Amino acid sequence: MGSPMHDDGNEIPASWERLAARGADAGEIAEHAVALWRGMSDALSPIIGQSGITALYQRSIYLTGADHRCLRGASELAAAPDSFAPLRTALAPLSGTDAALAASALAYTFRDLLAHLIGGSLTERLLRSVWISPTSGQAVQDTAS
Repeated sequence: MGSPMHDDGNEIPASWERLAARGADAGEIAEHAVALWRGMSDALSPIIGQSGITALYQRSIYLTGADHRCLRGASELAAAPDSFAPLRTALAPLSGTDAALAASALAYTFRDLLAHLIGGSLTERLLRSVWISPTSGQAVQDTAS
């Protein structure tokens, strides 16, 4: 799986690095992560279905949990596929930097798994708009203080 901080597509880690640089806490990072996952779910559910998203998300949690133990309890997506509340709960108690590292590692693991299934080019096209701007909501806006 690609390194979350040194990958060919830097949108995800760059956005979390900017949040951390301006002093965002793990709660803000967690909200950013949840917004990203909601966006990915919305973009992909017509193609791979909610059960496909759930399976890939749970596999991503399993694989990423080897390096980021905080994520191991975040795999309960099947119970509430649109909420990603377990992810928020897993990231919130961490430092902003640790939350950003875990969240970006999880996103890249998911992206890599999806690319193995549907191809890299299609994966990048489907996720690009979500990765650049996960949502227009306040939680993910990168504004200077």
